[in-house]
Amino acid sequence: MLIDLCDPLRISIQRVFHLSAFLQLQQLTAAQLGKEQRRGALVLDTRATDQFASFHIAGAMQIGLMGSFASWAAVLIEPTQKLILVTESANLAQEAHSRLARVGFENVLGYALADEKQWRQNGIELAHLPVQRVEDVRRAAQRGRSVQLIDVRSWAEWLKGHLPGANSVPLLELNSKAASIDRSKPTFLYCDGGYRSTIAASMLRRGNFGDIGILIDSVQGWQTDGVLLEKLEVDGSDHFSVSLRELSDR
Repeated sequence: MLIDLCDPLRISIQRVFHLSAFLQLQQLTAAQLGKEQRRGALVLDTRATDQFASFHIAGAMQIGLMGSFASWAAVLIEPTQKLILVTESANLAQEAHSRLARVGFENVLGYALADEKQWRQNGIELAHLPVQRVEDVRRAAQRGRSVQLIDVRSWAEWLKGHLPGANSVPLLELNSKAASIDRSKPTFLYCDGGYRSTIAASMLRRGNFGDIGILIDSVQGWQTDGVLLEKLEVDGSDHFSVSLRELSDR
């Protein structure tokens, strides 16, 4: 009995074409984007921290493409959620779509290129994200301004050293621990460079936390600036927290 080797080949080719068609994304107009967002689609902004901070669509969630993009998306977003991607180019939109498809996201409706002028002209509400450095927080403390610091790194990273007075709310636990963050205080999130803190800030903004910003200094940057990191020993007792005001004296 002869085996028709063409059938498996034909099936493979059909699958490739099917996948290719699936991964072809439609570019949405500003009007289409606004309509889908009002219908419940999540705007997922894949641009870098500085671009997202400069301007973004209000209610958007940010996960930078130049990082562990798909992994964080898989952890933080429901796989059935309808998505609209915001990118800098069509090629980057295709890359983001492909990476999302590999972790099970099948409801990507399309993409939009970041265009502040066009979005404003079409009545899309925009927002920005304050970006500060530790020195800015130091000056605020010297002026007596009460600022809340949230460390979104892992618990293990926090134990190794963190900014004085900072509270630990790891990004992985943000949804369950957001209630522990005081909404009445100006709040700055930090990680070790800005990637995770930008994600966290966008999530809190979606949860109607108003006065939220991020610190972009790295741990090495803090130490270079002369900030003495606080380290805690885990002994089962209550954690001792240094007042933020002490930051102004260091």
